[in-house]
Amino acid sequence: MPEPTLSQLRAFVTAARRGSLSAAAIELNLTQSALSHSLRALERTLNTALLDRHGRGVTLSLAGQRALPHAEQLLVSLGSLQRAVSPGHGTLGALSGTVRIASFPSLARHLLPGALGRLRRQHPDLTVLVDDAHLRREAVIQAVQDAQAEIGLTQLLPGISLTAHPLGEDPYLLLLPPGWTLPGAWQRPYIHLGDPHDRRVPDALARHGLRVTPHLSLNSETAIAAMVAGGLGFAVLPRMTLPALPPGVTCHPLPWPVTRTYGTVTRPGPLPAATQAVLRELCAAHTGQPGDR
Repeated sequence: MPEPTLSQLRAFVTAARRGSLSAAAIELNLTQSALSHSLRALERTLNTALLDRHGRGVTLSLAGQRALPHAEQLLVSLGSLQRAVSPGHGTLGALSGTVRIASFPSLARHLLPGALGRLRRQHPDLTVLVDDAHLRREAVIQAVQDAQAEIGLTQLLPGISLTAHPLGEDPYLLLLPPGWTLPGAWQRPYIHLGDPHDRRVPDALARHGLRVTPHLSLNSETAIAAMVAGGLGFAVLPRMTLPALPPGVTCHPLPWPVTRTYGTVTRPGPLPAATQAVLRELCAAHTGQPGDR
């Protein structure tokens, strides 16, 4: 039986990461026809389609989603073998390759600086790419499901098809305009973070007898703080998302604990060593312990 070659696996992984045959061909210094030939040969060997081809590029098929982590692991292992036997190969156990993270801006701001700093020192040949433009949990999950990212940093809720790794709890805090006080503020306009149909915060308040309906719904915490400063309403925001508050805006703990669970999500199945190393450091960023301990 024929077996996949390393060049075929490298073509598959690169095309999956790039989402484009032309971009993958440029990265691998191949003609697009040579790349396509390599991918077709791999699919014939495995007797399944790994990529769905369309006018704007390629996406992973269901079989491709299952195959990608294994192909990545093989390439990581090959790189480790080559470094282990090469003269002056550097730090023992150092990793190389690329790991992509899709993240909420707030979680990137709080968790990534320390983690990326340690990774750079321990694995100088490992590249971590961060996309922190995701404002919705669904966008982070979709990026991981579509193999646009190996790791997602997001709020965790039940019922997702990915493997979740909880890191901690982020408490919600109350923002009040100048001169507003409780309990009277609860009867005033409420400014909501995110989708106005997202009922998690209103439902949490309703359990304590407070009925709030968003008068404004915004995706920017900075914009919400400005609206609060202008007296347009009060807001309830996770602590990690809080921007620098405008003068006069006050921040208070809620009378009852309301939190969001945050953590990482990955595709099911075995993870490449490089991805595992990044996950360890993200956990360390939360616990304050070195990731390789």
